[in-house]
Amino acid sequence: MNKKPELLSPAGNVDSLYAAMEAGADAVYLGLDRFNARIRARNFTPQLAATAISWAHKRNKKIYITLNTLIKEIELPEVIKLLSMLEAFRPDAIIVADFGVISLVRKHFPGLVLHASTQAGAHNSEAIRLLSRMGIKRTILARELSIQEIKKIRVAADNIQGSQGAQG
Repeated sequence: MNKKPELLSPAGNVDSLYAAMEAGADAVYLGLDRFNARIRARNFTPQLAATAISWAHKRNKKIYITLNTLIKEIELPEVIKLLSMLEAFRPDAIIVADFGVISLVRKHFPGLVLHASTQAGAHNSEAIRLLSRMGIKRTILARELSIQEIKKIRVAADNIQGSQGAQG
């Protein structure tokens, strides 16, 4: 499989979303006001995220929504409400870390595509295969992995997309 890599950029606000897309990003990931690991960014309201998704899709670009924190029992009703809203917005994927959220999506929102966040802690091919069986379509690998380790994981777990971040 020799596919062109997807250029994925973070978008902590509307200006960075537009800048990333104009600079050539194929996709951006963005967080909402709650339940994302980049909580210090300005982030997006659900309505602003819906507008961003529509804008990006008209340009054949992708938007991934981060829901990548661990969710407490008391937060589950709010997360379910948010997932229902996101299903209507039709993002290209939801980036998740919490196994309970994965289960909720599989049971109640099967139309949502899931990617596993680096916060899910996938460090080896067994973890990636487990996530694949749980319905995860792409795993964002742990940033601590070396290129050699990533190559070995890719060979051992060839039925799921991998993603690795780079800075610079």
